[in-house]
Amino acid sequence: MPDEPGRPYFKYSIVQLEEEYSQGKSDSPTLHTIDHELNYRSTDRAARLKRKVREALNLLRQGQSAPLANNPATSAEGRTTSPPQSSSHAEGQAPNNAPHNAQMTLDLGELPSFTPPQRSEEPDSILAAWIALEALTPQTYRRPEDMVAGDRRCIANLTNGGLPWRIGESSRPKYVLFYQIILGAIPMDRATTALVAAFGRDEEGMNRVREKAAIAAVLVDKNGLMVEENGIAVSSFAWALPLALELKLGALGVWPRIESKIIQSLEKCLRRFDDAGKPIPLDLPAINAAYHWLVAQFGLPNHLVEPPSFALRVYHYYKSKNPPEASLLNSFFLGDLAKAAELVKQNTPPTGLGRYLGIKKPTQTFDLLTDKSALEEAVAPKKMPVARWPSPGGHPLVLLQQAAVNLARSELAGDEGIIAVNGPPGTGKTTLLRDIVAACVCDRALSMAAFDDPQKAFTASGEKVYAGPNAFFHLYALAPSIKGHEIVVASSNNKAVENVSGELPALKAVGRTSEQLSYFKSISDFVHSPHDANEATCINNRSDVHVETWGMIAAVLGNAKNRAVFKNSFWWDDDHGFRTYLKAAKGDCVVRETMDQDSGQTIRHTPEVVLAEKPPLPQEAKGNWIKARDKFLLLKQEIDAELKALEDVRQLAIKFTEIQTEIAQAEADLMGKAAQRPRLELDVARCETEAGEAGQRHKRSTAEVQEHLQTRPGFFVRLFRTKRSQQWSQAHAPFEKAESEAANMLQKASQALSESTATLYSFTSKINAIEQSLAALRKRAAGLSGELEKHRRELGVRLVDEAFFAQGHQLSNLASPWMPDRLHRKREELFIAALAVHKAFIDCAAQKFYHNLSILMDVFSGKSLKNEAQLKFLGDLWSTLFLVIPVLSTTFASVDRMLGGLPVGSLGWLLIDEAGQALPQAAVGAMMRAKRTVAVGDPLQIPPVVTLPERLSLEVCKFFKVNAPLWVAPEASTQTLADRASRFQAVFQADPIPRRVGVPLLVHRRCQDPMFTISNRIAYDGQMVHAPGACRAGSLEAALGPSSWFDLDGEANDKWCPAEGDLVVELMKRIAREGLSDPDLFIITPFRIIANEMRRRLEREQQLFSVLKVDVHEWVNDRVGTIHTVQGREADSVILVLGAPNMAQHGARCWAAGTPNILNVAVSRAKQNLYVIGSRGAWAGIGHARELACIPGIRM
Repeated sequence: MPDEPGRPYFKYSIVQLEEEYSQGKSDSPTLHTIDHELNYRSTDRAARLKRKVREALNLLRQGQSAPLANNPATSAEGRTTSPPQSSSHAEGQAPNNAPHNAQMTLDLGELPSFTPPQRSEEPDSILAAWIALEALTPQTYRRPEDMVAGDRRCIANLTNGGLPWRIGESSRPKYVLFYQIILGAIPMDRATTALVAAFGRDEEGMNRVREKAAIAAVLVDKNGLMVEENGIAVSSFAWALPLALELKLGALGVWPRIESKIIQSLEKCLRRFDDAGKPIPLDLPAINAAYHWLVAQFGLPNHLVEPPSFALRVYHYYKSKNPPEASLLNSFFLGDLAKAAELVKQNTPPTGLGRYLGIKKPTQTFDLLTDKSALEEAVAPKKMPVARWPSPGGHPLVLLQQAAVNLARSELAGDEGIIAVNGPPGTGKTTLLRDIVAACVCDRALSMAAFDDPQKAFTASGEKVYAGPNAFFHLYALAPSIKGHEIVVASSNNKAVENVSGELPALKAVGRTSEQLSYFKSISDFVHSPHDANEATCINNRSDVHVETWGMIAAVLGNAKNRAVFKNSFWWDDDHGFRTYLKAAKGDCVVRETMDQDSGQTIRHTPEVVLAEKPPLPQEAKGNWIKARDKFLLLKQEIDAELKALEDVRQLAIKFTEIQTEIAQAEADLMGKAAQRPRLELDVARCETEAGEAGQRHKRSTAEVQEHLQTRPGFFVRLFRTKRSQQWSQAHAPFEKAESEAANMLQKASQALSESTATLYSFTSKINAIEQSLAALRKRAAGLSGELEKHRRELGVRLVDEAFFAQGHQLSNLASPWMPDRLHRKREELFIAALAVHKAFIDCAAQKFYHNLSILMDVFSGKSLKNEAQLKFLGDLWSTLFLVIPVLSTTFASVDRMLGGLPVGSLGWLLIDEAGQALPQAAVGAMMRAKRTVAVGDPLQIPPVVTLPERLSLEVCKFFKVNAPLWVAPEASTQTLADRASRFQAVFQADPIPRRVGVPLLVHRRCQDPMFTISNRIAYDGQMVHAPGACRAGSLEAALGPSSWFDLDGEANDKWCPAEGDLVVELMKRIAREGLSDPDLFIITPFRIIANEMRRRLEREQQLFSVLKVDVHEWVNDRVGTIHTVQGREADSVILVLGAPNMAQHGARCWAAGTPNILNVAVSRAKQNLYVIGSRGAWAGIGHARELACIPGIRM
């Protein structure tokens, strides 16, 4: 069939048109021809290309050359590559719908090598090691249905020769049917064996995992035609595996650059057209040819691959604005790790990430368990946030909780960086996070209050985003001062982020009624009520289950499904959505009119959100803003004054302590001098005696001389020196000598007396001076003490001074520092006032919010911003959403897809929950985009899950000169790296070496004994403080008795002991006989095989669970599992099934009890009682299981 007249590019795919544009962007006729063809194309991709063509034409008209783009078919060294031939044909060629030659592989040029560093632990080496590990850790499945939530009906078999799109299968109501073709797979057991062998050693006892990794996936519509955009996904593992087998680990970091080239070439392989230019559905030859091309391109050995055998049926909601995307087959973190590596290479990593990677280490660290001065400084009133969360019961934070909040603020609020908080189970991690949230909300309210008119906080960017043929939205930039307060809560654990985002808005999380505290409550109630995950049930279809919240403080985002549920409930719902609220607030009429089918009358309906939230008219909003702002500022001024007064009291206490120290030093000096005075007085007395004796001797010798002089011969006798004269002279000489010696002795004695007397006088003067100084100090101290006592009468034990810490470890840790309850109440009121400022701000600038959020919600729907000029304002769009909802949560796995367009440092705060469970590399993307990071977790809970064989991980680390225990899971986690990066730490004594963690939380309020004592001994060096409240004998204890170890010696096959399972059933029957229903109980075990067998055993007891009034399958799936499955959860009681009693299972017991983690998590799930089932003789002497021996035993 001839070409369409006037359309030489009629048969070209969009990929081919893009290539024509790249090669002919300086050729005006080519550009005009492409532009003409694009008039017939309606996809977003075509629209983007059309804008590029128009821009190039404009440049040519101005006499400039069009900018050169990177040719995707050019290698890293500039050599032209040989991409596979497209099966579509250009003008003048014969039509060709056969698959291309699978062996025409793409020349990717020389892949980079990695030069081993001179030193170990280099940041670029660490990132390279993480990239290698992630590239070798694909998304896997055991059965095809694992890729579609276990629904076997969604699997279409391709091995029987038929293709489902040729049959004309029907979709589900309100859904459009797509197919995702899996282009072959790599069996992980074979791949792992080959990888381990490549590094020279086999791993004894290595798991031969049964998972498979898809090589690639292609998305087609119900007719077998490829979707226009994002229809291909290629596995990095398929590319990395052959390189790793050749030990070329240094090349793995370039995958993000390689991926786009592979996808582009694969798309040309698969997208075909007939003679009329119409696309041709995929057939088996084309599918197989694409598979063989990928295998050849990557150099995958034939024995490590399996050909395509199935496709997934994908049901996509029919009103969705965009088609689905091919599933992500790779690590979630590779893209962000590559970006981080580039930042490190350019020496421009953000501060927090730099510290996390050890580029800048703390110059000084403070151990808050031993350094009381550092702890006192940490809880100083000057460091207290002015606002706090209105907690239920008004209970303030205790010592180390407050220290953690204050340090997070003082260390990070005015700067960038990272701080870690070590939060063992039951120590109030969520409580702490609430106060950080409250402080951040207050910070932004203060920035908002600087604007007389909130609309001035928005500046028109000049960019318009089109919402249809005749409609567009303005894109507004936010004032920098109100940015930087965004809060993202992230974790590797889906449940953890959902818990935090669900707990913050819950009505029970605040100590106020909905009349006292309400922030877009009706919208929050609707958003947080359960919605079906499918979009069809998200729009105008509220769940029957009503969730009571107080306000829209947080929301769960993350994966595409969560984002879809959020945007449909928060934004698009006509009756409850924020979009409707903003339209009303900016003065639009939102009354809906419907026609009564019976009477024909018009029925008018005001949306629920308008009735509940009562948006003010624009002219009222300005007055509300001034009132809300003034109230907030006045209250903050009062709190500032009170905190300053408390800081003055602190300075008074510090001065008193300093004076007390001076007094102690003076008293010690006085005592020392007083002890020396008797010796000096004795010296004077001795000198006086000696001087007296010397004087007497001198007097006698003088008298003797005088007496002898009386016998002296006359003058002439002496003159003629007669014999008599000579005899007298000889006799007189001794008398003169004696007198001379006595005179010398007297002089010396007199001098000694003078000196000793002077010394005594000087010493006495000094003592007098000290006594006078001491008297003055005591007088001053008495005055300060009097002043302090006045404040102590008000503050009690909350006044932090020497007496505070003298209470001892337990009492001081249970105390709340400094602030009286009335000030806490004011701080809570300030948080409420800050939210009122937010709401008034939104009402005043409703039109600006409406435009920015409309654009962002389209981005959520898959619509991309069209150019760099718009993309640079993506952060402003997100910040606009955070102005409405201060806290948004996501898993680390969704960060790149959700926030990938945001630049470095564009978010204010990253709060990482359960950081001890997260791979070290998982947090890099989120940390890179946040100015400040607070990591909260416990490295002695369940460690990160690692599927790569240990030997392979170690060899990768050895290659990159990285110390595996320091940087690679399971020994390392996001928490351990954050702990090392923090200046404020704590040291727990542990085997074999002390364990250094971040700011410690020590007050445990969850578990009664013996669980608390066991956990404290196993993991926390006995430092934890027990404060669980009164012990109550619950209904389960009435049925099962107090905590016990049911000592049972059974036989086990592969760790599962049927007798232990039977005993669990007996205990459940006891519970049923007590008339209890839906018991709050976990049945957990260290081993997966026991968990599986235990579920099967319980599922046979249908009658028992009928009596317990629960669905056996639901209860067993929720309440029975490995210890890993209950991380972060709690129950009234726990049954711990040990299993593995045989001699041959000693290794299994050592694995479970050799480190604190597993047993620590197990015992700390139980609030009231712990029941251990297993052989006491086999377990009680193994590692940390020795601590379980404190539980009373019952021999079975």
